[in-house]
Amino acid sequence: MKATFINSRNVALLVAAGLLAGTGTAIADETPTATASPTATATPKPLTEYQKAKAAYSAAVAAYIANRKSNAAQYKAAIEAFVAAKKSYNDTRTNILKTYKSELAAAKTAREAAIATATTDAAKLAANTAHRTAVAAATSKRDAAIVALGVAPAAPATPLIGARPTPPVKPTKSAS
Repeated sequence: MKATFINSRNVALLVAAGLLAGTGTAIADETPTATASPTATATPKPLTEYQKAKAAYSAAVAAYIANRKSNAAQYKAAIEAFVAAKKSYNDTRTNILKTYKSELAAAKTAREAAIATATTDAAKLAANTAHRTAVAAATSKRDAAIVALGVAPAAPATPLIGARPTPPVKPTKSAS
């Protein structure tokens, strides 16, 4: 009969050895360790050029992000103000144009009524002249109101955020 390596006795020995080895390291660390005396001070290692450059880069990135957020907030506020001003401008201009159209419609209705009741050419000519005068008055009134309204508000320019800082180049180990 051929003996096999994996049998119940060998497996039990391996499991027992594993358990003892695993608990041995946890139990063995009961000895106190020596601590550094409080009188001795450790001097920090001086920073390398790369570490200095990396710290400067981190500070530049933080400033860049803060600047970008600040510009975005200012631009958002400017856009909101622009939208409100543009809406007000458009509403006022729409009201001016509605008034102009209603004055033209009233002048047209008055002319048509005068022509319908006119019996002579002179009366028709007077109705047409009155219509032209009313249209000219309405047009000049509209033009004056638009000039008084002023120029339409202009959209704010997008902010210039600048270029993102470039990271420092990590030095390579020299082959010596």
